[in-house]
Amino acid sequence: MELGSDDFLKLLWSDARLVMPEIWLVGGMCAVILVPFVRRKDAMTFAVVALAGLGAALVTALPTIGRSEVVFSGMLAIDPFSQVFKVLLLLFTMFIVVQWLIVTRDQTNVLDVPDFMCLLLGATFGMALMASANNLLAIFVATESASLPSFALAGFRKRHPLATEGSLKYVIFGAASSAVMIYGMSLIYGTTGSLGLAPIAAASSNMSPLLAVGLLAMFAGIAFKLSAVPMHFWCPDVFQGAPIEVTTFLSVASKGAAVCLLVRVLAAFGATGSHVGLMVGVGVLGAITATWGNLVALHQTNIKRLLAYSSIAHSGYMIMTASVIAVAPGVPEIRSVAGVILFYLLIYSFMNLGAFTVAAVIARQTGTEDITEYAGMRSRSPLLAVLLSMFLLSLFGMPGLGGFMGKIYLMSGMVTAGKTAGLVLVAVLLINTLLSLYYYMRPVIYMYLTPDTEQRPSFVLHAPALAMLVICAVVLLWTGLLPNMAGQLTTPYGVLASPTAVAPLADAATTATP
Repeated sequence: MELGSDDFLKLLWSDARLVMPEIWLVGGMCAVILVPFVRRKDAMTFAVVALAGLGAALVTALPTIGRSEVVFSGMLAIDPFSQVFKVLLLLFTMFIVVQWLIVTRDQTNVLDVPDFMCLLLGATFGMALMASANNLLAIFVATESASLPSFALAGFRKRHPLATEGSLKYVIFGAASSAVMIYGMSLIYGTTGSLGLAPIAAASSNMSPLLAVGLLAMFAGIAFKLSAVPMHFWCPDVFQGAPIEVTTFLSVASKGAAVCLLVRVLAAFGATGSHVGLMVGVGVLGAITATWGNLVALHQTNIKRLLAYSSIAHSGYMIMTASVIAVAPGVPEIRSVAGVILFYLLIYSFMNLGAFTVAAVIARQTGTEDITEYAGMRSRSPLLAVLLSMFLLSLFGMPGLGGFMGKIYLMSGMVTAGKTAGLVLVAVLLINTLLSLYYYMRPVIYMYLTPDTEQRPSFVLHAPALAMLVICAVVLLWTGLLPNMAGQLTTPYGVLASPTAVAPLADAATTATP
C-alpha cells in the first residue's frame, strides 16, 4: 500500500517524538551559543541555559521509558534500556554543570563558557545516541559525535601543559581507533551486505576470516571508548590534565555509553544463538582491563590518576558482565544482565562524582593533587575526610555502601547468564576487588594515620559543595542499605528492543508518494 506525503510526515514525526531528548540537546547547544548575543559576560546565564536544555531532554525522555521499538529505518532502538541510561546520563550531566559552577567557574574565562557548555551538551548528545545505536552507520556517527567534543573538552585549559598533552594523546588515539573501526565496518558490510546488527549477527553463524577481522576492528573502536586495555593509554593523561568536571564526566558518561553500546551489540549476537568465542574474547578483555587498571593504580600518588586507573578497572568489571550476554540462554537472562549494568552505572555515577568533587575541593584549598599532601586531613577538614573515605570505600565495595551491592548485582548477572563461565568471571572480579583495597586505602591512611608535620591550615567546606557531596553520600547509603528499593529504578528496565524489529518508516520511505 502506497502512503501519501502526509502519512509519511506523520510517521516521521512519530519517530522524531521518540528521539526528543537528543533534539532538545541539539537545541540547547544552539541556545548556549546564541546567549552571548543577549548577555555576553554572565557565566551563570550560560549554565542556566545548559541546565534548561538538559532538563527539557530529561522531561521528554521519561515518557519514552516504556517504549520498545526501532526508529528511522532501524538505525536507532528506543527501549527501556536505552531510555533509562539517557535519564541517568542527563541527570549526571546536570550534576557536572553544577560541579563546574562550584569548582571551576571562577577559573574559566567567561567568554569561553558558551563553548564549554556547547561541547558538553554535544558530547552528551553523542553518548545518548550510542545507547540507542542499532546500525553500523548509527554506531559510527554516535561514537564520533561523542568523541569530537570530548577531545576539545579534554584540552579546554589551553595554556595548561598537561591538558594539551592529554588532549593530543586523546586525539591521536581517537583518530586511530575511528580509522580502525570504520575499516572494520566496511569489511563487515562487504561480507554481509547489511549495516543492521541483526543481519550481521545472523551472518556470523558462518564466520568467514574477513568477517572475523571486521568484527575485531569494530570491537577495537568500542574498546577505545571503554578505555579497555590496550586502548587505555590516553585515559590517565587526559584525566590528569583535563578540568575536574571534564574528568568526572568522561570517567562515567563516556564509559557508560560505551558499555550500553557493547551490551546492544552483544545482545544482537546473543539473540541468534550462543557465541562462546565472542564471550571468551570480550570476557578476557574485561578481565585484563580490570587487572591492569588495579595493578597500575597501586603506584599512583596523584589522586586524579589514581581515580583514572580505578575507572579503567571498573570499566573492566562492566565489560566482563556484558560478555556473558553472548552466551545467555534466553531473553530473560539478557534482560537481567542489562538491568544490573544499569544499576551499577547509577551507583558508579555518584561514587565518582563524589570522589572527584572532594579531590577538586582539596586541590583548590591546598594547590596539590598529591595524596601524600592529605596528611592530617582528619583535623584540617574532618567532614571532607569522612566523605572521601566513604566514596573510596564504596568504589572498593565495602558492605553497607552502594559499591558493594553494585558488585553483588554484577556477579549475580554473570552467574545468571554465564553459568560456569560466569563463575570464572566472578572469581576474577573478587580477586581484583581485594587487589584494589590497597590503593583505595592509601588516601584514607594519609588522612587519618599520617601526622601533619607541616601544620597546614584547616579549611571550611562551602555550602554548595557540601550539598552535592551529601547527595552523593546519601545515594550510596541508600543503594547500600536498601538495594532492592534502589534496584527497582533500574534492574526491571534491562529490556532491549528486538534486533529483528522492522521500523515502520523504513517501509514508508520506499512507498511514499508526493
